[in-house]
Amino acid sequence: MGWAGGSTVPDARGATRPPGTSASSSLQVGATPRRSPLLGLALGLLGGGVVVAGLWFAFAQTVPTEGTPVVKAPSAVADPPRSPAPAPAPTTGPIAPRCPDGMAFIQGGKFYMGTDSDDPVLATARPAHAAEVGSFCLDLREVTVDDYRSCSSVGECKRAFRNSEWPQGSTHEQEWRDSMAAHSPLCNENAEDRGAHPVNCVDWGQADHYCKRRGGALPTEAQWEFAARGSDGRVYSWGDAKPTEKHMNGCGRECVDWRAQVGLPPNDALYAANDGWPGTAPAGNFPEGMAAHGLLDMAGNVFEWTADEYRGYAGDDAEAGAATSRRRVIRGGAFNSFQPQFADPALRFPQDEGAHTHGIGFRCAAAPLR
Repeated sequence: MGWAGGSTVPDARGATRPPGTSASSSLQVGATPRRSPLLGLALGLLGGGVVVAGLWFAFAQTVPTEGTPVVKAPSAVADPPRSPAPAPAPTTGPIAPRCPDGMAFIQGGKFYMGTDSDDPVLATARPAHAAEVGSFCLDLREVTVDDYRSCSSVGECKRAFRNSEWPQGSTHEQEWRDSMAAHSPLCNENAEDRGAHPVNCVDWGQADHYCKRRGGALPTEAQWEFAARGSDGRVYSWGDAKPTEKHMNGCGRECVDWRAQVGLPPNDALYAANDGWPGTAPAGNFPEGMAAHGLLDMAGNVFEWTADEYRGYAGDDAEAGAATSRRRVIRGGAFNSFQPQFADPALRFPQDEGAHTHGIGFRCAAAPLR
């Protein structure tokens, strides 16, 4: 154990003594050894060699040799805390489906298609039956005149008709011709100020071609009805409240007055108020009639072509079998609809695919983007 205040030093014999004492103090009292000068010199050199050897040994212990691990002495100052390891990046899940601009994503599902109502207007929509559709995209609004002209003005779509025409059916010929003449001015291709209105007076082939050019298609009947009604069985696309001039562009006071002005037979009004539009209104002009997913004008304004040929739900549609040309299903009611049943999403009518009338337009469907 060392001394307090300093290290020991060797005496002439190689022994150690505390600093400040003489070599003779460590000898026995009265001892008087005698030694020659040469012997003292030798002993001094020997003691110095021991000290040097001891210092060298201590130094060698502090210098690591190659391959020897270095052990750090504890530091009086604590190492700074290490930064926590970064959290692992979250696992990327499936990418949510997206739709082209101007379209809504409709999550597929199950619903009851059609109706069990015994109302004659809904006869072609009977019976209600379970149906299911996959997910798809659908235009938020009906295709407008400006939309369609962007195709027809560059020669990629046929121009919309300027006259309204449909099969005569059982109507007296003169009455049929008078009615087509009276309604033809309502074809929006005739007016430059109706660019925001739905395109009308287009046949099924024109509508089908336009949607395919956009990379989509006309919606199927099931897609159209599911988008309008959803799975909750609501009476109308906006809910269960009866249609008013706030919900849709139907036949109000303005419609009744217009028919009288052009000499057409009178009919009742869907609601007593004037909705301001004897013909079509700008697409999306009735936000209170918005359906689920933000869809507008799923009732009123114009009927809409669907992709499907008309077939009775019961599978015994003899009338369709007797038709001389194919008929397609139209959905949704129009600006001249005068009964609330025309706003029922189940409503379906057959129309000759070559007809191009004032009361029929369309919207497009598409597959979701990934």
